[in-house]
Amino acid sequence: MGVRHTETSLIIWSTVPDGIEDGIQTAKIKKPVLTESPIFNAEGWYDAGDKGCAAGPMDEIAAMIRRMEPGQRLEIFAIDPTVPVDLAAWCRMTGNPLVEQQGFHFLVQHK
Repeated sequence: MGVRHTETSLIIWSTVPDGIEDGIQTAKIKKPVLTESPIFNAEGWYDAGDKGCAAGPMDEIAAMIRRMEPGQRLEIFAIDPTVPVDLAAWCRMTGNPLVEQQGFHFLVQHK
């Protein structure tokens, strides 16, 4: 163990146990595999999985909505935590209402 005092902080460290590289121990975490099916009676279905809106699904969602008739609905399944905020903002910007959300399921209506 060591202690060092600097002008702005006190630094304390200890020796690293065997089996830890560079002082960092990493754990392999498995992402849950979610197999989902639609829960709304929508005309379209899009499974974004764990992709956030910045990873490209918004382009695919927009293309699917454009191919739908006005009044038809698209159900989107997405587990990324950024999707509720980003999708709601996209709906406001495009005028396609976000009709409902239940958990990881979002229902968007073509304007």
